[in-house]
Amino acid sequence: MAPVNDKSARPDASRGHFQRSLGLRLVFATLGFCAFFTLITVSVRSWVEWGDHVKLMNQDLALIEQVYQRTLSKAIWEMDQESLEAHLESAIQVESVGRVVLKQIAAQGDPIVMTRIRTGWKPSRFAPTRQLTLTYEPFVGAREDIGELILYGDENILFTEMKKEIFNISVLQVIQCLLIASLILLLFNRSVTVHVSRIARHLARLTPENLREPLQLDRPAQRDDELSALEQGINQLQDNLSGYLDRQYSYEQELAAHRDRLAERVRERTAELESLSVAQQVVLSLSHRLIHAPYEKLDAFQQSCLAEVAQRLGARHALWYQRTSNNLCFELFMQWRCAEVNAPPRQLEGVRLVHLDVALDAGAPVIANSWKALTELLTPYGAKPFLILQAEAIAFVPVGRGEEDLGFLVFTKASAVEAWRADECALMAMTAQMLLHSARHKAQLNDILQSQQALRLANAQLEELSRSDSLTGLPNRRHFDEVKEIELRRAQRSGQPLSVLLCDVDFFKRYNDTYGHAVGDQCLRQVAQTMRASIARAGDVVARIGGEEFAVILPATDAAAALSLAERLRLAVIDQAIPHTASSVAEHITLSIGQATLEPGETATFEALLELADRALYQAKAAGRNQIVSYTLKEFS
Repeated sequence: MAPVNDKSARPDASRGHFQRSLGLRLVFATLGFCAFFTLITVSVRSWVEWGDHVKLMNQDLALIEQVYQRTLSKAIWEMDQESLEAHLESAIQVESVGRVVLKQIAAQGDPIVMTRIRTGWKPSRFAPTRQLTLTYEPFVGAREDIGELILYGDENILFTEMKKEIFNISVLQVIQCLLIASLILLLFNRSVTVHVSRIARHLARLTPENLREPLQLDRPAQRDDELSALEQGINQLQDNLSGYLDRQYSYEQELAAHRDRLAERVRERTAELESLSVAQQVVLSLSHRLIHAPYEKLDAFQQSCLAEVAQRLGARHALWYQRTSNNLCFELFMQWRCAEVNAPPRQLEGVRLVHLDVALDAGAPVIANSWKALTELLTPYGAKPFLILQAEAIAFVPVGRGEEDLGFLVFTKASAVEAWRADECALMAMTAQMLLHSARHKAQLNDILQSQQALRLANAQLEELSRSDSLTGLPNRRHFDEVKEIELRRAQRSGQPLSVLLCDVDFFKRYNDTYGHAVGDQCLRQVAQTMRASIARAGDVVARIGGEEFAVILPATDAAAALSLAERLRLAVIDQAIPHTASSVAEHITLSIGQATLEPGETATFEALLELADRALYQAKAAGRNQIVSYTLKEFS
């Protein structure tokens, strides 16, 4: 067994001295419990003693009432003031009494109050109070209330007695606690502490050399308790540790034999991992370049990345072949080659590469270290297309597979090699993955660009639909509300007039009831087309703002011009000769128009101008319909 002896961290238990003794901790815990129990006991007993003392004081006051009731009643009846004074002085001398109040009922006026107070007495809600009505019977059957006696107990007497009781109870409880704690400490020391100290000293001197020495406690062997179990457990643990140390020594000898071989393999593997790390850094750098490449230059960036990888590998060619749409051929998609080498074939027949297809399905690079190995792998027929590359060593790397089969990469070297290095194979595989992710990224960018274009077109269509009336194609109320504030601010800023027309189809409800809603919708579309054709200026806005109600905003148009335009609009609708047999005005569709004009220099909100046009429309309807009523703000006011 190898010698092991380390005592630096071992506790010094040989002296039998412990900073925290279990016995003392048990005593402290016992004392703490006893203190808590003493506090509860003192509180309960104090409460009981307090109640007893209050009860005794109340009995003393009742006795004083009985003693002085007759004498005080007689003295009050006889108006013997000296006797009253003497009785009060006598009552206040009783130990339990703190204050005496005697009230004499006078025949006329307020009662006479006599008071005696003991020195140091203060009002209290704890001390009892007795109240007695004094009566006197000068002759039989003639009892009369003549006064009232009030006795107040002295709280100081109660507290004095309670202090004595609490002190006596506390001393008794403390003595009991100390005796119990001493007894527990003595029993614990003889039963446990001595043997635990023996165990601690035994464990403190243990070393690998004396692990076979058993622990023996100085106590009867027939005792089968926790200490006996601890003794047996320690001895069993020592035996287990001794066997473990023997095995550990043999293992250390074997480990030393393997250490040198492992160190050599670690050095080899470290060099390989460093090469792989460099390859990873190269691919990460190229991937970062591809990720941030613009969409329109992504192919050029892929070309430059492929060239950089080929140069790092020392390759003569770096080719990327992809399947054609009919899956019959492989077409050269991207290439890099040295200036002095032959150009690769632009297309490879799929039938020649059947064996290569099968080999690449595994997802790992397919390596040929010489031309002979290539012909064995692909057969002379399959290897023939690569004869033009004038290469001895060729590596084929799949770019995706299954649903994402993007062909394969080809890297060539001029001379045969014993084996492609692990970092070279990893670099080629990572390059294939990088190009696969780049192709995915390109497809995603293309989808995003197409989606963005479609979204812009859809948003434009939605914007147009949200601002136009679906039935007539005219601007709707939302569009009208957006334009009205813009035109009002423009008119006030430029000092030009602004006119508004409110047009309503006469008796349109009757039209719907007579011809049906489908014909009514067609009528509204025809009226809307007529209004749009009649309002030809670019800045004018014709909108449908209600069921059969239309509004026209006429920027830079005074009242006379607006009236002329409204008349032209009314006549244009009449010219359409849309039949309306239910109309009370004419046999065809007609319009009632209300016109309002904001003249230059006037200030008003558009709501006020629209309300003025609405009143004008109401006036046109009230006057018989099929006519125009015009207002200006100045005329209306």
